[in-house]
Amino acid sequence: MNILENLNGRIQILDEKPNYGGEDAVKQVVETSPIQLPEDYIEFLKLISGQTSDGEENLGPEFEVEAGDHTLSLWIFSAQHALEKYREYKIDSAPFYDDIIDQIWLIGNDLGDLLYFYGNGKDGFGLYVAEDGSLCFEDADKIADTLTDFLVKGVGIDTAFWN
Repeated sequence: MNILENLNGRIQILDEKPNYGGEDAVKQVVETSPIQLPEDYIEFLKLISGQTSDGEENLGPEFEVEAGDHTLSLWIFSAQHALEKYREYKIDSAPFYDDIIDQIWLIGNDLGDLLYFYGNGKDGFGLYVAEDGSLCFEDADKIADTLTDFLVKGVGIDTAFWN
């Protein structure tokens, strides 16, 4: 299923033209990730990780999400940017994130201080949200089991943003 073509009614992509492709970067994500990533997330990366038409770095799409009475932003990293973030947290921020970075895969943020990641946390494997400064499973909330559940079925939309 193409997640972008089936977004929940409370979610809109702000960049109407996804950058299809980036298979090499997606393959590198699969090989680099310390955890097994869900197939729907891998397929989603193939929809958003291609080259941009203007030659700029592809960071990934931004979404507008209706959460309660607020409209909030969600940025899901392209494969290239997810790899950069992994290296940043693994190398540049070490040892601050050493306890968790090898147990998760960062997939995005809220353009603020919330991080979204896959991992096997206190509520089992799935998509979690936590504050950047206290990135750990104890302080993370599970949003949904899969990206499809979140972006298409709307599972966890109100959990995904702490407002």
